[in-house]
Amino acid sequence: MRIFLDPVSRRLLVATNILAILTFGPCAVLVPQRLAAQEAEPQPAKLQPAALDDTVARVALYPDPLLAQVLAAATFSEQIPDATKWATQHKDMKGDALAQAMDTAELGFDPSVQALLAFPSVLELMNKDLAWARKLGDATLVQRGDVMDAVQRMRKKAYDAGNLKSSQQVTVVQSSPQVIEIQPPSPTVIYVPTYSPQVVYAPAPPPPPGPSTGAVVAVAAIGFMTGVALSNTYCNSYWGHHGGFGWSSHTVIVHNSAWGRTWVNHSTYVHTWGGVNRGFYARPTAYVNTNAYRRTNVSVNRNVNVNTNVNVNRNVNVNQNTNLNRNTNINQNVNTSSARGNTPHSSAHAGTFSGVQNGRSEHAAAARGRASRR
Repeated sequence: MRIFLDPVSRRLLVATNILAILTFGPCAVLVPQRLAAQEAEPQPAKLQPAALDDTVARVALYPDPLLAQVLAAATFSEQIPDATKWATQHKDMKGDALAQAMDTAELGFDPSVQALLAFPSVLELMNKDLAWARKLGDATLVQRGDVMDAVQRMRKKAYDAGNLKSSQQVTVVQSSPQVIEIQPPSPTVIYVPTYSPQVVYAPAPPPPPGPSTGAVVAVAAIGFMTGVALSNTYCNSYWGHHGGFGWSSHTVIVHNSAWGRTWVNHSTYVHTWGGVNRGFYARPTAYVNTNAYRRTNVSVNRNVNVNTNVNVNRNVNVNQNTNLNRNTNINQNVNTSSARGNTPHSSAHAGTFSGVQNGRSEHAAAARGRASRR
């Protein structure tokens, strides 16, 4: 992205760089910083339905896979002139040869712009009116759902006028009263329609009154350019498969996955192109969006609940079981009682043996011992 400075700021920057070189050497060139306040662009105003209808009219009848790429590429309208020049220089290359040339060139365009290099006529249409292409891209960023609804309104007009119908080049299916899909008969061959918006959307004129004076020659309101054959290599690398729209959810699908660029993230968002990273257009920048998922790591704070394990300290109350040691006091009481109870008993025995020792009969000593126990 270019940074434009007013003359005063430019002279100040040059003077500052000269001073830096003289002071610190030739490597000390200062580069103006991308200040958010200076870089921030005001969001374009939303377009009303009538203005949206007019904006999408030129491309609303493109096959869904092609239209999806056009809407995404329009949000990079500043790349369209260089992409048109490159496509014109290589317009004779098709399929694998074109994919090989793109690989070799390592082009710096967004993948959606690269996908259109196989369609020089589409890039030329956008390049001839860059203001319109920018308007289409801004509307897609700011109000993508409204843009898709406008496409359906214009298709309904062409369908009701009898100008939008299936042919060898496209298959037209009205999947619901509000949704008309336009699909290529073959996913690898895309026909670019050509038509006048002033004609194709206008209701068919009523037949002239009175008897016909001659045969009426029907002229198709929609023509088609030669079909563009996309090789498997080109599809795998630059076009993708199953592109188009999720009309009910207002989803743009390119290269097998949803395209999510909006005005809010347009300065950092780069589609990961179905998870394929071929190194183009500073693709690693695409992963800036994935950093948002780091917010889920906030859930780690829930581990703070581990602090509730501090309640385990309450098990210290088990020490209260040491009160069981009081039971030893009971044992002491038992011992005391036993000692007191045994005192006369011991004396009796002492008397018994003393009686024997004094020469008394064992029978008389034993009798006195029994009497003392009573």
